[in-house]
Parts: sequence; C-alpha cells; structure tokens
Amino acid sequence: MPEIYPKGDAGMNIQMMEGLLGASSNIKLSGTPMSVYRQASAEGDTEKMKRALGYTGECAEKAVKYQEKLDKGMKAEAKAEREKAKLEQEAAIEKRREERKRSEEGAEPDRPQGTDVVQISEAAKAALKNNKPAEAAEPIDSEPVTYTPAGEVSAAPAESEPTISFTA
Repeated sequence: MPEIYPKGDAGMNIQMMEGLLGASSNIKLSGTPMSVYRQASAEGDTEKMKRALGYTGECAEKAVKYQEKLDKGMKAEAKAEREKAKLEQEAAIEKRREERKRSEEGAEPDRPQGTDVVQISEAAKAALKNNKPAEAAEPIDSEPVTYTPAGEVSAAPAESEPTISFTA
C-alpha cells in the first residue's frame, strides 16, 4: 500500500515541507561553526578548527538527508498529481461516452446525427407558390457623403491624388 502524505495549505505534502525546512535550517546552522573555524584559524588553534569543521560537516550531512527527504516528497507529489490527472481524464472520457450514448438513443435512425428537422405547413407552401420572388432593386448611384463629428453632412472634399510618404 502506498504511503499517503497529508497536504498543507501550500499544496505540498509534509515530506516536502519537512525537507525544505530541515535543509534550510541546517545550512543556516552550519554558519556558526564556520565562524568559529575562521576565528580558530586566525588564532592558529588547530584542535578548535577540527571540532568546528566536524560540526559544520554534521550540519551539511543533515541538510543532505533533508534534501533527500524533499526529493522523495516531490516524487510522491508528482505521482499523486499524475494519478489525479489520469482519474480526471478517465472521468471525462466516461462522461463523453455517456453523452454520446444518450444522444444516439434519442436520435431517429433515418436522419443524420446533429441535424434539425423543419416542417412547413400546407398553408405556407401554398403562399410560397402564389408569391412571386421580389425583383432585385437596382443599386442607387450617388456620391459619397462625409459627416462632421457633430453628425452634419459636410461638403465632399475635392478628390485629390493620394500621397504616401515614408520616413526612416
């Protein structure tokens, strides 16, 4: 059975949060023995330098272990997200199948799917037979009109040859 990690508010599992906090705090804690090492180095005290480097190494090893915990948490989170996406995709496919099945059951067998049926009454058919199609109106030949911003018709400007200018 796979391990289940509860999520916090940030959308991370507990392993990820613990890994981030542990690695960060251990790296910060290694700063103290490093300052002791620098002070002992200035004084020439080799025993103190060895002890300080030992403490720094312990902090760094703990930070690496927390980093590994973070990596495991990230892998678990990615796996859970993939499973969730797969389940959502399967649910969407099943929903589409259900909708298609319902629409096929409700469709008439002689009519293509996705078309509408229009029924024209006998009275409408008779009216169409008696009606002659309207003749196409001839287009009105007029000059273009220009309007001012106030909405009044202004005199058409004298046609001039268009000019184009390019600047670099």
